[in-house]
This record gives sequence, structure tokens and C-alpha cells, in this order.
Amino acid sequence: MVNGIVLPVKKVFSLVDSKVTVEIKDDGRKLQGRLVAVDEHLNIHIDETIEYIGDRRGRTLGTVVIRGNNILTISPLI
Repeated sequence: MVNGIVLPVKKVFSLVDSKVTVEIKDDGRKLQGRLVAVDEHLNIHIDETIEYIGDRRGRTLGTVVIRGNNILTISPLI
């Protein structure tokens, strides 16, 4: 049964070079951009980043590095 399990780190590695939405531990703040890199601690590097507060578009941030323990969710942008 172990062969059927997909580890979260491997799933995030598969999202490299695609657009993602990252929810961080900061009052419902979300960041959208292109995932450039991720490491074994789920620290991530995002390019072309746009900040969203609730449903409102916020600032354009550019390149952002987020420490893994500050991330709530990472999901592909549809």
C-alpha cells in the first residue's frame, strides 16, 4: 500500500514552473505567481507574485521567498 501514497513535498515539486496560489498565515492573505523552486522544508520561491487580501487584488510583489512554516495551502492556479 505504500506505493500508492504521494507525499506532499513530491506534489509541490511537480508544480514547479506552473502558476500557483499560496495562502499564508497572515489574515487570509494569498499570493499568486509562478513557482520557481521548493526545498525539502517546503520553503518556496515565487516569481511574478501578486498579493490578494480577501478577494481584492493588492500589491504586485515580484520575486518572493516564503518560509515553509508560514504556508497554509499551496494549490495550482486554474
